[in-house]
Amino acid sequence: MSDIIVDIAVGVSVHKTFHYRAPEALSNMLAPGTRVLVPFGSRRITGTVLGVPTTAVVDGLKHIITILDNPVSSPLLELARWMADYYLHPLGLTIESLQPGALARIRPKRKTYVRLARGVSRQEVRGRKQAELLALLSRDQEVERGTLEGFSSATVKTLQEKGLIELSERECADPPPSMRVEPETPPHLMPAQADAIAHISQAVSSGAFHAFLLHGVTGSGKTEVYLRCIERLRSTGLGAIVLVPEIALTPQLLGRFRRRFGTQVAVLHSGLTDRARVDEYRRIASGRVAVAIGARSAVFAPIPRLGIVIVDEEHENSYKQEEGLRYHAGDVAVMRAKLQSAVVVLGSATPSLESYYNAQSGKYTLLEMPDRIDHRPMPEVTLLDLKTIASGATFSSALVERIDERLRKNEQVLLLLNRRGFSSVLICRDCGVALRCPSCSVSLTYHTTSEKALKCHYCDHSTAAPDTCPSCGGIHLRLLGSGTQKIEEEVQERFPHARIARMDSDSVKGRQAYDRLFEQVDRREVDILLGTQMVAKGHDFPAVTLVGVIDADVGLNLPDLRAAERTFQLITQAAGRSGRGELAGEVIIQTMNPSHYSLRYSTSHDYQGFYQEEIAFRNELGYPPAGRMARIEVQSSREQVASDAAASAANRIKQLIRGSNARLLGPAPSPIAKVRGRYRFQLLLTSSRRDLLHRLAEEGKKAAEEKHGRTCKVIVDVDPVSLM
Repeated sequence: MSDIIVDIAVGVSVHKTFHYRAPEALSNMLAPGTRVLVPFGSRRITGTVLGVPTTAVVDGLKHIITILDNPVSSPLLELARWMADYYLHPLGLTIESLQPGALARIRPKRKTYVRLARGVSRQEVRGRKQAELLALLSRDQEVERGTLEGFSSATVKTLQEKGLIELSERECADPPPSMRVEPETPPHLMPAQADAIAHISQAVSSGAFHAFLLHGVTGSGKTEVYLRCIERLRSTGLGAIVLVPEIALTPQLLGRFRRRFGTQVAVLHSGLTDRARVDEYRRIASGRVAVAIGARSAVFAPIPRLGIVIVDEEHENSYKQEEGLRYHAGDVAVMRAKLQSAVVVLGSATPSLESYYNAQSGKYTLLEMPDRIDHRPMPEVTLLDLKTIASGATFSSALVERIDERLRKNEQVLLLLNRRGFSSVLICRDCGVALRCPSCSVSLTYHTTSEKALKCHYCDHSTAAPDTCPSCGGIHLRLLGSGTQKIEEEVQERFPHARIARMDSDSVKGRQAYDRLFEQVDRREVDILLGTQMVAKGHDFPAVTLVGVIDADVGLNLPDLRAAERTFQLITQAAGRSGRGELAGEVIIQTMNPSHYSLRYSTSHDYQGFYQEEIAFRNELGYPPAGRMARIEVQSSREQVASDAAASAANRIKQLIRGSNARLLGPAPSPIAKVRGRYRFQLLLTSSRRDLLHRLAEEGKKAAEEKHGRTCKVIVDVDPVSLM
């Protein structure tokens, strides 16, 4: 029997596919998306069938070893092709990103089921137990073998041998017991909510792609809109994907979805064990789940028939993957919905400039929800100029008075400082040298752990804090700057009777820690919750009536084009945690820059005003969303190699850029010039044409690699969200 030639994408870092032989008898089993094991050099690796090539080299081709389980569906394979092309990433590695890494090695759970055989005659039954089992099966049709209490294996075996019952084994996809919760009664809708639901549901019913930007102020009930739209899908057989920016948001949102949809909800995120994640993935693929909720990678959830994709808090930077395949889950969600003729809803109180720009240009349909539920007032926001308070003071007297007042009323307070650790710098007062990370070009952050450690937040380097200066031997070491650990100590000193909890990546690790903290806040066991940006991300704490922003300037002056946008979003989102319940809320923002437009507009919750001022700057410079951008980063353990490779990339691009509307910035050292022992140089490309931008980025990457080979690493980041 002759062989056929199959085109396969393998999981290696090369921008090409490979041809393999397979017996012609297997041709019906090798449809596009089929996962196979193939030889590759001296290894055996996984690949994905793409189809039969139109032309192929026949001589010397190797044979497919075996066909694997868990094929990639046609819509997801098409999505992978788009991602590989758009993000300039190898197709084989892109496909590998679609499924959990443990899927191939963790076998499905299987259960044995017992049912009556056809045409059963009870004349052959002897004994009370055999008769009872047949009666049970007559009533329940089919019973899982593990639940047959009181019936011995001998009884089951005897009836099976007589042909009276049949045993079958199949894969099970049962939800975990913890998923069973009490249902809830849906709340009354506000007019803007009802209008948004009507528009979205009508689009879903049309069976055509449609993109919505749901712009609703904090506390306007966006989650209820999501729930109602998904409810209307239930009779259609269509499924939904709901994305949240990180697992910290999952517990509260997941609870609401499970109270509404019960066991029809599955969850996917990195906080799950490999077994739990694979089980949930298979439950989704089986079609027994109506809703898949999760962080970034849940955009690849294998919903068989997709009706709607919801991206909650769509402005969040954590939707961008910063390693490997550098995709943005929000953009991928839009493309997946388009490829599957589904609807995508991007929701936020502070939309990204890109999304709002798309809504203004008509690419997305804008749905506005300008009022809070029950017309509750937005919190009153006050800017306090830190230049007017005592030097070195962390808290203004006004903020201290407001905290004390809220505590006396038994209300909750939220404090935000987007800097973790105790102090950001340990400096020698004798020689002026700050202690820096040996592998990164950043200062070490002091943490008040048991060993009083200095830690790097980029490479995780950690060392005990010294008693003397490593540079000059001086003993006058001083801590500068405040982090959440230091704020926690100060708050405990100022309010000794208050129950305080800290929420940052040092204090809250793992899914269970998130759940415990949220439960404590909900049960009113916490009076003051303080933390980094994690506390500002979409949480609903009805008893919080005061939000204090300790230092609004953290991040405002970073050398990044989105610094002002991120500051506005963070402050506005933090302010939105206040006054979400029956009591009115208040926000106090401490800053050295009270006149900065991002802070001025946040005091009045004026997104439109901020957008108009910020987009004017972007238009003038041709920065996103007014233009497209790609970032080329060159890394090497040797600074000169990184510099030379970046220069080679720049020279190639300059030759190709002449006469076009593209612009090249750099090369220059990255703002953080060294991370994990590797020097970093970057180039920025801007253009209104995507095809030109991609071609220039690819050519720049080739030029750097051709000259310096394995001594440098070149990364192309299309649509970067951070330039740091």
